[in-house]
Amino acid sequence: MSLRGLWQGVRAGGAASLLLALAGVVLSSRMATADPPRGAPVTTPPVAAQGWTVKGWQIEWPTPNQGFIQGANLSTWIQDTGTGDPHSGLFGCVRDDGHKFHEGIDIKCVQRDRTGEPIDPVYAAMAGKVAYISNLPGNSSYGRYIVLEHPGADTPVYTLYAHLSAIQPGLAVGQLVTAGQTIGKMGHSAVPAIPKERAHMHFEVGVRLTDNFQPWYDAKKFGSPNVHGLYNGLNLTAFDELAFFEAVKAGKFHGFASYIRGLPTAFTLRVTTHEVPDFVSRYPGLLTKPVPKGGVEGWDVDFTWYGLPKQWTPLGAGVPGLGKPGAIALVSYDPKAAAECNCRETLLYDAAKPTAAPKIGPELRDDLKLLFGFK
Repeated sequence: MSLRGLWQGVRAGGAASLLLALAGVVLSSRMATADPPRGAPVTTPPVAAQGWTVKGWQIEWPTPNQGFIQGANLSTWIQDTGTGDPHSGLFGCVRDDGHKFHEGIDIKCVQRDRTGEPIDPVYAAMAGKVAYISNLPGNSSYGRYIVLEHPGADTPVYTLYAHLSAIQPGLAVGQLVTAGQTIGKMGHSAVPAIPKERAHMHFEVGVRLTDNFQPWYDAKKFGSPNVHGLYNGLNLTAFDELAFFEAVKAGKFHGFASYIRGLPTAFTLRVTTHEVPDFVSRYPGLLTKPVPKGGVEGWDVDFTWYGLPKQWTPLGAGVPGLGKPGAIALVSYDPKAAAECNCRETLLYDAAKPTAAPKIGPELRDDLKLLFGFK
């Protein structure tokens, strides 16, 4: 009842009417503020995606959690692994006392329903195309996940959104999406399962190693089929997502090609081959110079410490250090950068011979097989 209606009732009926009217006001107020029904949201409505524009290219923060944008402490927007240390939800050798690699960032949920389930929408970080949807959470440690590719970027990186509880209705492979568009709902799907108290969205941005993944997968004899095709996590190499967003936020990001090539080089390999990997064809912005029209004799490839092939130099005939086709030589390495955080064992060091050059580790050797098609 409005105040005007209350006053009219008092004038018409006196004190008794006043008491009845006041009781109605109180009852109406209680009804208006009653608890929502079970399952209804108990937190604030979703925050629209917010982000930055770089040379006309829109980059959005992929969830409603605004902690990063607002400069809040890590613990407000990064979900830890149950240790209480939010660094365990960041990129790098952050798990199992530094012995386990984590390839993304885990963004904490900020909205839950009455049962404690997360209800945060998940947004496309950039305009792109739906490359893959895995709607069976039991098929991967990613749980239910989406991969977008971004052909409009100067280097067509992928972004990945994992541990979802649901895919946005109507979203399909091949569909174009806009930056900030809702593509799913945050969850805790994974193998093994994630407790709902630690619900989050695992986010990645990176590059895909090869278009010819299946032969390598078959040769490895994992004992289970590859149900994810080219978007199996073993074929995806991400870079530090927090460092990327920090560069964007600080105005130091000027495009993916320059950003990736500008990542610190941990080591350089010289690979003897006449082949031009499909990786180079898909990411020509990572070349230092065009591929010679007469073909190549090999490649110098600069890698980050975690094995991302960040920069490629084609080599013509007469370059020293080239061997037989398939030969791989370590041209240079930064001992500090390569060994500082090497839980991926891209290079292996002999503790008994600290001055000896490192050897190529098993994970890096697998990546080289994927990149160059080596057996």
